[in-house]
Amino acid sequence: MNIIDLGFGINYMPEAQAILAMQPSTNLIEDRDLSPVIIGKHKVAPWGENNDLPQQIRAKAEANEVVSSNLKFNTDVAYGLGPKPMRRIVENGKTAGFEELTDGPEAEFFEDNDIKLYMYEQLMDMNCFFNAFPEIILSLDKKKIVSLRSKEAMFSRWSAMNARGKIDYHFYSAKWDDNPAEKDIEITDALDDYNPLADLQERLKTDKYRQLRFILSVFMPTPGRQYYPLPNWYSIFKSGWYDHAVAIPLLKNTILKNNLGVKYIIYISNEYWLHMYQIYGINEADKKAVQEFRNEQIQKLSNFASGKDNAGKAIAVEKRMRQVATGASEDKFIEIIPIKNDLSGGELLQDSEEASNIISYSMGVHTALIGATPGKNKGSLGGTDKRELFMIKQALLKPMLDRVMRPFSLIKRFNEWDKNFVIKIPEYTFTTLDQNKSGKQLTVDS
Repeated sequence: MNIIDLGFGINYMPEAQAILAMQPSTNLIEDRDLSPVIIGKHKVAPWGENNDLPQQIRAKAEANEVVSSNLKFNTDVAYGLGPKPMRRIVENGKTAGFEELTDGPEAEFFEDNDIKLYMYEQLMDMNCFFNAFPEIILSLDKKKIVSLRSKEAMFSRWSAMNARGKIDYHFYSAKWDDNPAEKDIEITDALDDYNPLADLQERLKTDKYRQLRFILSVFMPTPGRQYYPLPNWYSIFKSGWYDHAVAIPLLKNTILKNNLGVKYIIYISNEYWLHMYQIYGINEADKKAVQEFRNEQIQKLSNFASGKDNAGKAIAVEKRMRQVATGASEDKFIEIIPIKNDLSGGELLQDSEEASNIISYSMGVHTALIGATPGKNKGSLGGTDKRELFMIKQALLKPMLDRVMRPFSLIKRFNEWDKNFVIKIPEYTFTTLDQNKSGKQLTVDS
């Protein structure tokens, strides 16, 4: 079978004059019920089937401008104008406002630890992975927490749960995708998820306890995930829309560069292969049998697309309906799209627009807020609509901000700071020019 590999799951079949897109990301997030990875005397809870899911997510985000821009947008909106140390002003037992702190132990801690950088790093990890790993560091006499650091999520893993269902350790290494040895891993004690202060105080009661560094667990909960929550926007990999979006520019560039004649694009979902393996009794673990079966099916498609006797005939393939917010969406096992031989014009831009819109929808980003929608039908919104959409987006990111703020409650109580000390994220609220000449005003929530 004459198939030319063009990269990223894209293949060219000269006889059929067709492009075959295999959609390789659909099984990316099948990571539940995996056995621990044994490294020396440690049992590591794998993040993804090959313990490299964060590395794969990063690579995929970098390969698509919509995903990477959306991640930065969500992080920037959550960050607002940056964290500020403040003191709550109380009048008659109620909060009357806030004033920024410029001196005292709280302000000194804020400056010594570059909390602004810390917050941005934590928010980026939360948007990418729904996981963040703050590290607190105690003074030598163990009486104060003197430092707060963000341990990068990509290089973080949890230990497998002990017999009591508790995670004891945080493992940190830059070599998870390269089979790290025990010496390549930094090990830190993990504090209790629900009451880290009591856990920390209990550990420090004995003089034999020598640790000065501890990791807290900060995450956005998702159903059925014991170690690493699964961001809702990962659905773009499961559904195949991510691969569809990335394939279009790669496809056009490759065809134009090599002057290939193309009549069809054939999309094959990974769900199709899983379905066929069950029907024909193919063992997924038998790589040779899987490859032979795939080659056989692809050859049949090639013969169908290239055969003169098949002109005007149809091919029957299965599809399923999936409920989405706007109604129902079709998930097709195989989709054959006829195209013109000349891709120098605007062909496939409508497909690109659809894929970009679905990706942005899954990531909670309205395309009018981040830039023009790809494609011919860009549309527009008025200033009032955009302002309201932006305010809604700010509100929707409050739960994530609350999670990222969690370590400060522990530090405040352990260090016995002023009970009215808080860290706030001021935001610009955009308004009309008749209310404010600059079109914006500063707000600090209560």
